[in-house]
Amino acid sequence: MAWLLLHRHFREALAVVLLAGLTDWFDGFAARRLGVSGKVGVVLDPLADKTLLVTLFFALAAAGLVSRWLFSLVMGRDLVIVIGAVLLRTFRGIRQFLPSALGKVSTFFQITFVLMVLLFQAFPHRLLWWVESLALILTSLFTTLSGLDYVRLGLRLARQRSAV
Repeated sequence: MAWLLLHRHFREALAVVLLAGLTDWFDGFAARRLGVSGKVGVVLDPLADKTLLVTLFFALAAAGLVSRWLFSLVMGRDLVIVIGAVLLRTFRGIRQFLPSALGKVSTFFQITFVLMVLLFQAFPHRLLWWVESLALILTSLFTTLSGLDYVRLGLRLARQRSAV
């Protein structure tokens, strides 16, 4: 997928991303439907999703299709979350970190933005440019808000745990 993006094969990259999304959805649906969800899957599925999204942002930024400031915002937020989780685990023994509602909304708009970039590159049309621009604004807004929310949540968890 990254290779396709870097070599500007946008239609093929879009197909691969859509296929990855479809198989991810089907995997989750099947696991819920069959009631087969293990501890490993609970960790690996979100990790695979995040790896896909990070790879997409890296490749799109390297191809010059995502601005540096947005790339920095998205990667910075994820870095803050990971560092915060490691610090809470190391110094406070907190091991469970559930995604917040704002985090889920942020991820939704990040995925939507990536899809709009790929759609516009694969099928250039003025309407897609407007939708991509709207997705950029919403991605920026919710990535910022969720990052601040995770910092707030992390500080609250650190205080609660230290008071115990």
